[in-house]
Amino acid sequence: MKPHTSANYRTVILVRSRAIDPSIHKVAEALAKNNYDVKLLVWDRKGERRFEKFNGYNVRYFSIKAPYDKVNVAFYLPLWWLYEFLVLLLNDAKIIHACDLDTLMPAITIKLIKKVKLCYTIYDFYADNLPKLFPSFARKIIAWVEKFGIGLCDAIFIVDPTRYRQIKGARMKRMAVIYNSPPDYVEGRLVSKPSVTKEVTLFYAGLIDRSRGLTDILKTVRDLDEVKLVIAGLGPDVKIFENLPRSLKYKVEYVGFIPYKEVVKRTLEADILFALYDPTIPNNIYASPNKLFEAMMCGKPIIVNEETTAAEIVKKERCGLVIPYGNVEAIKNAVMRLKNDCSLRLMLGKNGRLAYEKIYNWKLMKRRLLHIYDQLISHTGEEA
Repeated sequence: MKPHTSANYRTVILVRSRAIDPSIHKVAEALAKNNYDVKLLVWDRKGERRFEKFNGYNVRYFSIKAPYDKVNVAFYLPLWWLYEFLVLLLNDAKIIHACDLDTLMPAITIKLIKKVKLCYTIYDFYADNLPKLFPSFARKIIAWVEKFGIGLCDAIFIVDPTRYRQIKGARMKRMAVIYNSPPDYVEGRLVSKPSVTKEVTLFYAGLIDRSRGLTDILKTVRDLDEVKLVIAGLGPDVKIFENLPRSLKYKVEYVGFIPYKEVVKRTLEADILFALYDPTIPNNIYASPNKLFEAMMCGKPIIVNEETTAAEIVKKERCGLVIPYGNVEAIKNAVMRLKNDCSLRLMLGKNGRLAYEKIYNWKLMKRRLLHIYDQLISHTGEEA
């Protein structure tokens, strides 16, 4: 057994049930660069990878093929939980950092067995993210399970202050808000100016799902001249873009999954971003999408829909346009307004960039993260 030293307490394993997620890699890199020994356990649902080394941390993959964001993924969860349990049991980390309910229960079990610290990030409150077909009593049970689990954690991270409404009533020892904002890839450089050409480019990178307003965007692009759409990502409805009608193929470019730095590059090259979330899905109301903060960081205007947290931020920071969800005419009007008014695009982009620098920048989020971790280390040392 290793002797107890301060270095031992700085060993961390982060757990996420999806490999395509820049958020968890930001956290891992931030910890690794601040003298934490970091390992990352994620589920590669394409079944292609097993081990990788990134910027100062190692990644282990659970390589069982499974769908993304479909109900039948539930059949694979017991295998994932067993694998997670065994990896955590054999790992010497003094801090476990679980993400979302589909990683929490094995992490709690190991915490109780090995007396280690447990952090928990809520990207999506599970009960509010279930398909509409789930009965209300099932949602209530799952919500209770997650809130009970939160009470056993040593620190909670949420990605927006409004998320507190979802977990209200849960006991929490420590909590911090860490927005899903990117590192500053344009720091010290001028954010690209709006295009002066007639054609404008809309860009979206994320989950390919009908609940993200993607079919409405396709109708918009189909009906407007000199508007191009670039789509990146994977998801349950990817066939929409793999099998485009001939009339759209010259106006829509689907690039599949791309690395995160390529996402940022294409964001800088685009004229308009959008983040549309079906508000009839409860979890979408609290969506604080990384697309919003990527747009702000890159100084680009964004179109979002009403009844979401993103809309509250856009209105407050005056960094985009807010429209009703599912209203194609409203989307068309917003796109044309931005297309025809280069100065408006510039103003909204500058507002977003300023808000990013002052309120939402990753350096500030990183300080909050490290502050909580330092507290956990000091308490671990006292208990040893």
